[in-house]
Amino acid sequence: MEALFSLVLRNNKIFRRDKTQVFFSLLSVIIVIVLYAVFLQKMQVDAIEQLTEATPGLITMVNEWLVAGLLSMIAVSTTLGAYGIAVKDQESKVQADFLTAPLSRATIQLSYVLNAFIIGCIFSFIALIGCEIFIVTTGGKLLSFGDFVQVLSILFLSVLLASVFNLFLSLFVSTQNAFSTLGTIVGTLLGFLCGVYVPLGALPSFAQHVIMYFPISHTTLLLRNAFMESSIANVFNGVPVSYVEDYKMNYGIVYELNGHILSSTTSLIVIACTIVVLSLASMILFKRKYN
Repeated sequence: MEALFSLVLRNNKIFRRDKTQVFFSLLSVIIVIVLYAVFLQKMQVDAIEQLTEATPGLITMVNEWLVAGLLSMIAVSTTLGAYGIAVKDQESKVQADFLTAPLSRATIQLSYVLNAFIIGCIFSFIALIGCEIFIVTTGGKLLSFGDFVQVLSILFLSVLLASVFNLFLSLFVSTQNAFSTLGTIVGTLLGFLCGVYVPLGALPSFAQHVIMYFPISHTTLLLRNAFMESSIANVFNGVPVSYVEDYKMNYGIVYELNGHILSSTTSLIVIACTIVVLSLASMILFKRKYN
């Protein structure tokens, strides 16, 4: 346990020392914010105004939609950035030195995962506070204590999923250049796969199914429901239920797969199963890679 703690502390110090890595781990989030400010918000507001009158609550609801997507993306981008240390250690043969020490492969791998999880949790919590301030300053209300705890729980689950997911991806690269390419690909695809760049309903059927089967998008789904439940009820008060359901499906607040609306329980099962499967697969890959 002491060895694991020392490795995690060492990895964390290296990450914090590299300011460029911290910046690039948040680059995809910065791009989303710019896109939102330029046209994503207006596009969604214009579409909703065809169903109901424009109110301050409408802007709040759309902002909450964005916030949920941003928090889901931050969990992925920051944890991926943390694995740059593992790739650097591999390229510089530091991991080979670790393996000659009385350390198990599981301890070495777990140290990278825990470091990524800690970094992801810290950045995600800071982002959540920042998002709450943003929502309040734009006319919205703070989450109630119960809703805040719910969002925080989903957020930590999202970080855990992202940590395991990115561990699995990072095991396929061996150099810093390859890792930079991986980061670019993930950062580019993330906004689409989390349904932030383009609303789900605007995509062809095949692309919609890809997003629905993408495990990380289910954390976005859970966060949107937690943030937007009361706002949707207020904004669409008096609007026919069929229109409200269409809005939810078009903007990825609910998933309809094979004619069935997926429940929150289904999303939690998808996330839990993905964490277990990728954890086992990563352990096998790590063992084979350093045999």
